[in-house]
Amino acid sequence: MEKTKVLATTIEMARAGLGFTPADALDRIAELIAEEDAQSPFYDSRVERLLRLGACIWSLRRDIVVTR
Repeated sequence: MEKTKVLATTIEMARAGLGFTPADALDRIAELIAEEDAQSPFYDSRVERLLRLGACIWSLRRDIVVTR
């Protein structure tokens, strides 16, 4: 899926209330990491990308709590 389609679909899903809560998103990231094959040569890079997504969600969540 190309980047523009990803963004458009993400926005549509958010507007429809189909997004995860931040806590659920972090849980899902943890599940995806657990599903990764630790023996794969791509394990470290895949896990790092997932952790970076988690860090983004955490930062956004913290910003929402701090600014309210």
